[in-house]
Amino acid sequence: MNNEILIPLGFVSEGKKVRIVSINGGSCIRNRINEMGLREGIDITIIQNTVGPVIIAIGQTRFALGRGISEKILTESIK
Repeated sequence: MNNEILIPLGFVSEGKKVRIVSINGGSCIRNRINEMGLREGIDITIIQNTVGPVIIAIGQTRFALGRGISEKILTESIK
């Protein structure tokens, strides 16, 4: 992890590529996020982040995440 500020996924701008650094929350929410394949160290691209769910891409796979979950996933910019 770099010495950068960690940004919740729900606040990352569209088109940005970020790396998941940590997932906050209890074991239930962490398990749910992990079951989707979203783990620390994974690089993702923000496809849509306006109103409603946050749409992200991992490779060619896209996911829609609710605002509550997206704010529990902390990210850092990829340079």
